[in-house]
Amino acid sequence: MGKRSEEKQETRQRIIVAASRLVRQEGIVGLKVADVMAAAGLTHGAFYAHFADKNQLIEAAFQEAFDHRENWIGSARKRPPEERLSHLLNTYLTPKHRDAPEQGCAFAALAREFAQAGGEFPRTFERELGVSVDRLIELLEGETEGSARQTALGVLSLCVGGMVLARAVDSPKLSNDLLKSARTFGQGTQIKKDKNQ
Repeated sequence: MGKRSEEKQETRQRIIVAASRLVRQEGIVGLKVADVMAAAGLTHGAFYAHFADKNQLIEAAFQEAFDHRENWIGSARKRPPEERLSHLLNTYLTPKHRDAPEQGCAFAALAREFAQAGGEFPRTFERELGVSVDRLIELLEGETEGSARQTALGVLSLCVGGMVLARAVDSPKLSNDLLKSARTFGQGTQIKKDKNQ
């Protein structure tokens, strides 16, 4: 790869990283190409040298946003198997994550808009959901395949749903209670499950 080609790739990546943060913060409708390019330190006119349209940029930005998933699941992988579920809940369902959507989970930030946008967006969302479920299943040692899949889907549903609700309400106390209750419920469910095995 020549120097010019490398520079073009680096520039494209800068745009994607900037868009990844902004789309999680502003959503699909609120995302403006001019804002993305400004955040990347580039002129608006340079956009079309890298992307055909805004939708192509959103797809790339969505993929980039899964750095959060890799960090989240990767940190749980370092824990003993019996601590992994609690770690996932305790590191996802937090005020810090709630208050920084631009750095957090793309599912919680963009689920509704991807569903409403139609076209390729719901299929892209479903593909990434499948990847997340597979990554979570890998963490769940000692469970049957069917049980591990059910647990993985449950963890994702609890985390993403809890985060969406915590961000949607006006009351800080209720928001914190939602996060805490989701964490406690998830851990209690796992304890009951372990006792029944």
